[in-house]
Amino acid sequence: MSQIAAAQQFHTDDEIKISAKLFQQSAGVFARLRDVVLGMVQQEPTPDLMPDTLAALSALMVAQAQEAIYIKGHKDKMKAVSMVKISAQVAEFYADAQKMMTKDVVRGLWDKEWSSIVNGKTIAYQALAQFHQSEVNGESRQIGEQLSRLAESLKLFETAQKYLPKDITGIWDIYPTVSKAHTAAKKDNDFIYHERVADFRSLPALQKAVLAKPTPVPNPITPNFRDMFSSLVPVQVHNAMQSYDARKAELVNMETVRMREATQLMNGVLASLNLPAALDDVTSTETLPESIKMKSAKLKQNGGSAEIMRLFNELPTLYQRNEDILTETSRILNEEKESDDNMRKQLGTKWSRMSSDQLTGPLVTEIGKYRGILHTASNADKMVREKFEAHRQGIELLSKNETELRSSIPGQTAHATGETDTVRRLRQLMTEWSEVTTDRELLEKELKNTNCDIANDFLKALAENQLINEEHISKEKIAQLFGDLKRRVQVSLDKQETLINEIQSSNNKFTGEKTGSSTGAERERILKMLAQASDAYAELKANLEEGTKFYNDLTPILVRLQQKVSDFAFARQTEKEDLMRQLQLSIVSAQTAKAVVDGVNNLVSSYFTSGTSTAPSPANAPPRPPPPRPAAPSVESPIPPPRTQQSMQATPGAPQQQATYNPYQQQPQMQQFQQHPGYYQQQVPYGQPQPQMMFQPQYQPTFAAPYPTFPGAFPSYQQQQWPQQQQQGGFPPNPQFGQQNQQGGTNPFQ
Repeated sequence: MSQIAAAQQFHTDDEIKISAKLFQQSAGVFARLRDVVLGMVQQEPTPDLMPDTLAALSALMVAQAQEAIYIKGHKDKMKAVSMVKISAQVAEFYADAQKMMTKDVVRGLWDKEWSSIVNGKTIAYQALAQFHQSEVNGESRQIGEQLSRLAESLKLFETAQKYLPKDITGIWDIYPTVSKAHTAAKKDNDFIYHERVADFRSLPALQKAVLAKPTPVPNPITPNFRDMFSSLVPVQVHNAMQSYDARKAELVNMETVRMREATQLMNGVLASLNLPAALDDVTSTETLPESIKMKSAKLKQNGGSAEIMRLFNELPTLYQRNEDILTETSRILNEEKESDDNMRKQLGTKWSRMSSDQLTGPLVTEIGKYRGILHTASNADKMVREKFEAHRQGIELLSKNETELRSSIPGQTAHATGETDTVRRLRQLMTEWSEVTTDRELLEKELKNTNCDIANDFLKALAENQLINEEHISKEKIAQLFGDLKRRVQVSLDKQETLINEIQSSNNKFTGEKTGSSTGAERERILKMLAQASDAYAELKANLEEGTKFYNDLTPILVRLQQKVSDFAFARQTEKEDLMRQLQLSIVSAQTAKAVVDGVNNLVSSYFTSGTSTAPSPANAPPRPPPPRPAAPSVESPIPPPRTQQSMQATPGAPQQQATYNPYQQQPQMQQFQQHPGYYQQQVPYGQPQPQMMFQPQYQPTFAAPYPTFPGAFPSYQQQQWPQQQQQGGFPPNPQFGQQNQQGGTNPFQ
């Protein structure tokens, strides 16, 4: 707030008002922190959060807000009486801020410019207050007091020049006016009034007006405020919420698939009976039936074949984007493993840290899981493509204009029947079926959009029982939310069964009534093809949109996995560098110690043998110890470690105690990594309640829903193959979620 306020140019009234408002709000925030910070921070606060610092900042913001109000009054040519009160209060506010900023506790926190400017503004606004009071004295012909105050104002301005730069807004613009006013008043007094100049110390103090105050901090602080920690809950509640979401997703997916498969079945039956196109032929000689005309218009309104091709063309790019992320993630892991294997091969048992294979198991499993998901999605792409190719001719015909569509349908011969009771009954049944499909579209949207905040239920259970019966609470909540929707789905399916039976019965009567006339086998074939293509178009478009959403939802999940792997690789690289440094130091120390010991032994030996033999000649003198080598030739030179606070505070030249190397104790990054629940399962102490395993939905891909709806909700995804006869039928491989481990439970970390 203070940054935005200080950035205003003060050219317009709005800028001045914004500055005054934000400075007062900023003062309110600092004042609020000053009052509550010690109760919020459980240790000695940092200098920026000390109450004295916050109090000084709050006072400084109030002074600047009052100053903005003064600038507004000067710009509006406000009366001198009011300007006296405003400017005098500005000076007092700056004087208060100066006192707080010069306390010993906070004196060293400010830049020198801050203290200089605050001190200068205190003096400058005292000068301005005296000048405006002199204007009041001039209006009332109090020449002696006027001259005294003008002289004091000039003296204060001269003092303020030592502290303030020349570009301060609203101060130095008035200085020439003060000088001219003093000269004119002195001249008038010398020639006209001849009043004695009053002693400034005897003059009354100036009145003040407080117009700026710290604005209390509202709750919430802004109308659109959202607490970023509002969704933070205990880990048990978080896991329970994930299980609830998985149960809900499974139910929504199951009910949606039931409706879609039933709709596909009904559309297939109607297409095989050439309904409702056959009804148009008995009442009209028009080549293009009205029902086909309406299907074509609806298809073109949704984009036609061009929209389908656009969605198809996007899928490979989306797939490749996710594939590239997984490939890069695998590359990072493989490079780390190769580096570790090479060092282990070169140094043997000296390379004592954990092998990569012992650490990367969960990460490799997770990468494999998402590769399986991508493989399933790729097969779903192929399945949708095959469905499109099977109906491509009909979709392209329906996408054409009415003239071209009519010319592609063979004309009908004269019909023998008219609008009979059977025809009217079939039309009524077609209308009822249309209402059923419309209701199912609304039902599907309601199923997907039904949500609730179940966190409070889990928090209440945890507080009361210290345990969460997730299955009971979730099933109870799901039954409460989705019970009516499931009932409506079942009613819709039951109604479809009744409609199928009545349609087939009425169609048998209709076929018998039109015996003796024929519309031609080719015409009937094309009309059936167009009816099937219209139904397939809606399914294809829905499938492709779901596929696009699936890939887009999967991308951020894979990016998080890649970041997790990058963090792991960085931690391992840091550990590697430290271990190599320790090995180098140990090699150098061992070589130096061995050389010293050998030299001492040779000297002692020559000393004891000097009595019976000649002094050692240069040829048989003890050898000098070899210079220590920095490292073994096969060890890479390590990268210098980053500077830490401890290393920067170490005393130069002081001996440092060398501890025994243990990478998992010395490296805080590795400590943090090992504790990350995404890599290792946390061990629960004996006697404590074991964590409840999260529910995993069972996903079965179908023609109605080929893509997983929520890829992030299936952490235990495992790729398996379908039976051979199902693969021959064009189905994708079957992803089995929630695979059980050997102990019979589901591993949430797989």
